Amino acid sequence: MLFTKVTIVGNSVALRVRPPEKYPDNLNYSRLLESTLNNSNIKPPVLIDNRSLGASTVYNVINHIDHFIQAFPDIYIINLGVVDASTREVPLWFYRFASSKKDCFLCRITRMLYRNVIIKMRPFLVKLRGKRSWIKKRKFKKYYNKLLATLLRETNAQIITLPINLADNRVEKELPGSRKKHQQYNEIIKKLSEKYNQYFVDLSDLEPQMHYPDGVHYNINGHQVVAERLSSKIKEILQNR
Repeated sequence: MLFTKVTIVGNSVALRVRPPEKYPDNLNYSRLLESTLNNSNIKPPVLIDNRSLGASTVYNVINHIDHFIQAFPDIYIINLGVVDASTREVPLWFYRFASSKKDCFLCRITRMLYRNVIIKMRPFLVKLRGKRSWIKKRKFKKYYNKLLATLLRETNAQIITLPINLADNRVEKELPGSRKKHQQYNEIIKKLSEKYNQYFVDLSDLEPQMHYPDGVHYNINGHQVVAERLSSKIKEILQNR
């Protein structure tokens, strides 16, 4: 059977429902989007391929680009940036080591140090490090540009980009300076989408309390809104083909 394939390239924002819910309220926007489009009797039917992975940066995606190219969808949805842009209390390499599931003495010591000491000093350490992001703006722009250019060249798919959810007061208190970074990186995402004549879905009107109460991940209401807006954009793309 012929179908329209949509592949999502993202991080945990495209996966998690927060707070956690029980079925059917635990469905993320990828599952809701597939259901919404197919219930509208769109032809051919739509298949959503969610290849998101928690804590992914744009650099991680570039390093595994073949995994995303070989999906060969008709449409990509790119939902990246919050991991890259948010200010951090430790360098990325330290976080990766501290979150490693390897069972070695140094790993256990690092995990204990991170969980019991560093986390409690997070706002102070963020400021001490100069409110640095894990991926600098210049590099983020370079990597995001490479991601769009590569996917367009290798697959000829259409691309929909999503912005970063702006940090709420809780996140801003823990990771000071993140909201400003999110705004700056969103501008990069929007401008690169325009550069390649692709589709940027504006979500700036979403409110943390109503749509992403933990300051990062959508609740069921947020996932429903994102699914509805993506559904409208995908219908527009398919009609224009």
